[in-house]
Amino acid sequence: MKKFVIISIILILLAGGIFGYSLYHFMQVNNVFTKTEAVATETVAETKPAEEATQAAKVKRDDTAVETANIFADGADKAATTLSDMTQEEMVGQMIMGICTDSSTASAQMAQYSLAGMLFQSDNFQGMTAEQITAALTAAGADAKVKPILAAQEEGGTYTTISDLESFTEYDFNSPRTEFAASGLQGVQKAEDSKTTMLKSVGFNMNIAPVIDLASSGDQIMYSRSISDDVDTVSSYAEYAAKFDQAKGVSIVLSHFPGYGTIPDSAVTGVGAVEDDRPAETIRTTDYTPFKKGAAAGAHCIMMSNVLVKNLDAAHTAALSPSIHTELRSNVGFSGLIMTDVLDDADYSSYAEGKKPAVQAVLAGNDLILVKDYATAYNDILAAVKDGTISETQLKDAVTRVLSYKYTVGIMK
Repeated sequence: MKKFVIISIILILLAGGIFGYSLYHFMQVNNVFTKTEAVATETVAETKPAEEATQAAKVKRDDTAVETANIFADGADKAATTLSDMTQEEMVGQMIMGICTDSSTASAQMAQYSLAGMLFQSDNFQGMTAEQITAALTAAGADAKVKPILAAQEEGGTYTTISDLESFTEYDFNSPRTEFAASGLQGVQKAEDSKTTMLKSVGFNMNIAPVIDLASSGDQIMYSRSISDDVDTVSSYAEYAAKFDQAKGVSIVLSHFPGYGTIPDSAVTGVGAVEDDRPAETIRTTDYTPFKKGAAAGAHCIMMSNVLVKNLDAAHTAALSPSIHTELRSNVGFSGLIMTDVLDDADYSSYAEGKKPAVQAVLAGNDLILVKDYATAYNDILAAVKDGTISETQLKDAVTRVLSYKYTVGIMK
């Protein structure tokens, strides 16, 4: 009997131990699952906002104003002194960028009209060596009372000034889009460095590039000339050119504000303005962004498009629009030079409020008027100054900016 009691007690204790161990094991396993679920929940909580942020980054909503100081402040005092000794005629000339027809007559033309500068094209230098091009550019500004801007348009691809000439066979620049597809943003930046070095070596001080329009389809006007439709990529392109190309002594011109967007190439007729009917919000929150980044990085000049951006200003092309110029100054925060695209490559008179397009371009807020027929533009603007259509104040403001730029970058000493 006693033996039986002892065995029963042992079995009861053993059973209790097994039950206790099982209960402990169950609680530990359950605790592991609970912790795992908690970690998983925290991971999801952390990952979801990150994923949402990534998705949000793809949809640009950049409507913040950029504030930039006067980037030509260093030249302001000298500009004021020079301006005080200029005639109205000379001031009017300092608002005009002529497109050169013959490099051998460029000096006489710039001296006659006191031009701010000239844009040279490959036709001006056919058959010339690099040394002869340097001599031609030096001669072009020799007789100018105010030293001129000597501009090229070296985009790469089909838009070149000297890189396709025989004297520059070591340079063969792809269009930025082709270069980007082949070697990425670093390849594009390396090409920009080479362009700047090449232009500086022969005497240019401005490059009317880069194109920072956003284009996504091969049938769009700016597709072959732009780099991408990705806002971040294009913004990086604009920033790089402003920070590094200009540091080498060649100013850039960011083109073409507020952007050509989705306009098809078939819309270009040479008769009048092409139209962009996209929502204003889309333009302001996407197309503006690369210009904001370039402006913040110190870009010297922005070129206005000849597009009728209907939801920003239905009455004027961008180049002739006071309100779009105001947005460029206030929303984008740009304090540099504003230049028209070629103003006489089509008839824009119906967007000029009954005035001559060159006159309306000044009234809209441009500092530089880019034209082939610079004699006509000069006479139109001068007449408008004489009759009071263009105020002395507006004329002086624009010319002060041009002169301040020239002193700041070293064109004038």
